Amino acid sequence: MTTIIRALIIFLLCLLTAAPGLASDAATAPTVLITGSNRGIGLEFARQYAALGWQVIATCRTPDSADQLQHIASQYPNLSIEKLDITDHAAVDALAERYAELAIDVLLNNAALLGSRGKQVLGNMDYELLRRIIEVNTVGTLKVTEAFSAHVAASRQKKIITLGSRAGSIEMLNSPPDFYAYRASKTALHLLMKNISLALADQGVLVGLINPGLVDTRGFAKIGPDDPVPEDFKEVVRLLRSGVLKLTSPEEAVGQMIAIIENLTAEQSGVFLNADGQVLPW
Repeated sequence: MTTIIRALIIFLLCLLTAAPGLASDAATAPTVLITGSNRGIGLEFARQYAALGWQVIATCRTPDSADQLQHIASQYPNLSIEKLDITDHAAVDALAERYAELAIDVLLNNAALLGSRGKQVLGNMDYELLRRIIEVNTVGTLKVTEAFSAHVAASRQKKIITLGSRAGSIEMLNSPPDFYAYRASKTALHLLMKNISLALADQGVLVGLINPGLVDTRGFAKIGPDDPVPEDFKEVVRLLRSGVLKLTSPEEAVGQMIAIIENLTAEQSGVFLNADGQVLPW
């Protein structure tokens, strides 16, 4: 099924939802739009929401090479894939216009760039990488949120969910200092989402900011004793093997976050939450 046909189906379902007497279980299904759906947490969000019967718009930069996402789409006709680079503002606007008549219950800002740890330390700062990380994590996420805020406000659930990071908490920052660009991008992102929660409160929109925690998105738990380990993550693997560090599986982390999203309250809008529901310091 082509992307255009999928989009038409979702649009028709939205019209049916709005028409009295024509609603069905499929027609009343909520809609979620997820950025960065090709791997890791975003992929698992797409999988779980599709399994729950939601209408899922899963976006990523290169759909043709997103084999796992394509496989999920083949299993769930309620999942459509859209090409989107969140740093391409014209493309963001075009996608928002394409779905102009669609109410989006949950906008899920997941796309992010971590970057190399070794290039984000004092004395060896890669400023091009720094700009790229901020462009993706901060500016791109803001652009997507702004472009789709009207879609969310028109929905029943009215939720904008952004995956933050405790790495961006100033109060929780400890030595050794690292990931300067990533941390800064997330700190700025947290502030932006707090601002947006205030800006959209009178429209009934809830803005969730969630820290996924330490999630094994790279399969570290499956690395054998003789398998090669990327230089940036050797310390992580060492801590895992010693039992000092524990990672949550994507399945478990996303299950926790979906529960938070489902039960998000007005009092939690703009509050920095951990995946287990605990309030985190800024």
